[in-house]
Amino acid sequence: MAIINFEAGYPGINIKVELIVIREYLKQLDDGIKKICDTYESEELSKFEGAESHEYQHVFKISEDKLPRLIRLPFIITIYSLYENSVTQLLKYAQRKENKKLKLSDFKGRTLTAQFNKYLKYILEYEIEFSEKFRHEISNINKVRNCIAHANGNLDALDDQKRQEIDELAAEDIGISTDVFQLDVSSKYLLFSFELIVGELEALMDFIERKYNINN
Repeated sequence: MAIINFEAGYPGINIKVELIVIREYLKQLDDGIKKICDTYESEELSKFEGAESHEYQHVFKISEDKLPRLIRLPFIITIYSLYENSVTQLLKYAQRKENKKLKLSDFKGRTLTAQFNKYLKYILEYEIEFSEKFRHEISNINKVRNCIAHANGNLDALDDQKRQEIDELAAEDIGISTDVFQLDVSSKYLLFSFELIVGELEALMDFIERKYNINN
């Protein structure tokens, strides 16, 4: 993804930098997790020299399960926030360019993406919108995000409906897993979620850049 000079006030330059940084971080996430877990094991096992194996089995449990989960989970919040903040900033820029009095916050939608689509269609009159397929996928990502943000991935803290929604997503074998109490996400799911959002952001930025002859 090329980094080029944009007109003053256009948020796309900052968004594209964020996309590059997060993509590279996610690509190296598994290697980083392994290094952290190896260091943890080495340091903790040194405290149990000469001990019976049952006395330090918890070290392997933490290293194999808990630490990777604690590192991966927050990235769903980061990815969803990237989507929310980036689109909001792009629409604010478009509002200024079109000299529209109505702000995005003046519109309500059943979901955040529905709110974006209303503003794109009725205020900006853009010939672009977020597709139904994307709206479905981002809704699922948001369900996972809410479980992490509001319950730290603790399934026992969710109401029955939200717990069922998470269990249904886990059953789809897309990189979301659950045990009795805890949600987990794979690096594969993080990359899927990130690239899904990148595709939509790049399409919207390309539309805006062509419409306003940015960098032309």
